[in-house]
Amino acid sequence: MKKVLSMIFATSAAAIGLFFAGSAYASASTIVTVKSGDTVWGISQQYNSSVKAIESANNLQDANVITVGQQLTIPSANSSSNTQGSAHVAAATTTAQQTQSYSQPTQSTQSTQATTQSSQASTTTATSGSVAQQAAQLMEQKTGVSASTWMAISYRESRNNPTAQNPSSTAHGLYQSLYTTSNDWCEQVNDAARLYHSQGMGAWALN
Repeated sequence: MKKVLSMIFATSAAAIGLFFAGSAYASASTIVTVKSGDTVWGISQQYNSSVKAIESANNLQDANVITVGQQLTIPSANSSSNTQGSAHVAAATTTAQQTQSYSQPTQSTQSTQATTQSSQASTTTATSGSVAQQAAQLMEQKTGVSASTWMAISYRESRNNPTAQNPSSTAHGLYQSLYTTSNDWCEQVNDAARLYHSQGMGAWALN
């Protein structure tokens, strides 16, 4: 909201500047009637202007060809500066607007990326929890030991992560088995069930 207000103020200030610049230009111009002996260069010096500005203001093809009685519009040097300043202000305003329009999609993109990453993290957590619960229920069917007990074991051993790897041994998966390196939780359940039937709960230091 602050950026929007700042942009409105900047645009308004630029518009006001252009208005006053245009007014200054209009009031700074002078009408001169050419007299005998006058030259464009001499008139430009007298009225603090330039030959190029007078040529442009009066559409003169040749600054050396003017006639007695001819009326010339003489823009002052200040009006030329004001006109250039107005152009700079307009250019700066346009640049600021473009910068603002380009920055907003970037912020929107960053926000979208952050939301996507957050959603992915939430999905991963939910999936891990769901896998651990399904594995615990299947272990209960295969061993007769309650699912809550297997949930407690998988949480203690791997924090319910089927890809967990013990850095100091080959223990792997939900139940940190030494006999499988598969990330497939179903295979990990089958391996844990075989281990239970051969060693009982002692395999997980539970008797």
